Amino acid sequence: MPFAHYREIPIQENNELLVNLNVFDFVLEPSYFNQGLSADKSMFLRKGVAEKLKAAQEKLKIYKFKIWDGYRSRSVQNTIYKKFWEELRLKYPEWDEEKMKKEVGIFVNEANNPLEIPPHASGGAVDLTLVDLNGNELDMGTCFDYFGPEAHSSYFDQNDMSAEIRQNRRILKNALEAEGFLQYSDEWWHFDYGNQTWAFEGNNPIAVYGEVVK
Repeated sequence: MPFAHYREIPIQENNELLVNLNVFDFVLEPSYFNQGLSADKSMFLRKGVAEKLKAAQEKLKIYKFKIWDGYRSRSVQNTIYKKFWEELRLKYPEWDEEKMKKEVGIFVNEANNPLEIPPHASGGAVDLTLVDLNGNELDMGTCFDYFGPEAHSSYFDQNDMSAEIRQNRRILKNALEAEGFLQYSDEWWHFDYGNQTWAFEGNNPIAVYGEVVK
């Protein structure tokens, strides 16, 4: 059955718990805590998602994952949404509210609709990059949460720019897709597993992760 929007995907919650990522061998950099947008520096994902990341990292061998964000409550989601709204409002004062909502929504979902579960609220979405064994980030062409077309996963492929960036993005994408993750096309750093976004983009009939409230 085709679905018009990811929120229409049915959820068969498997009740997997969230796990604290500090028990895994990832590099953790809680971006929103560091920016003062979240009061909790701990980072969580569903247990199955964290284990898939662990498996992917072990196969990479010479790289590790640096994780910026995982599970995110609706309150933190709305704080981030307001921040990006204000940043774009200052940058593009000529935009009307409809244009603002469309552009902000490319990168951040508003969390006020109880019928729409933000991907990060499921514990099945993760924002991350690659670092070498000395902790140096690979060049991905933009920083995390960059607002612009360069953040699109295929921007450097379409524009035939920087073989190094194209290769680095490809390594990240291939490693995660091999474990069943799907990349959000507008953000090279965002990957989903098990939630409604993942099911919608992958033509899966159900999601296994609904909203987590903690």
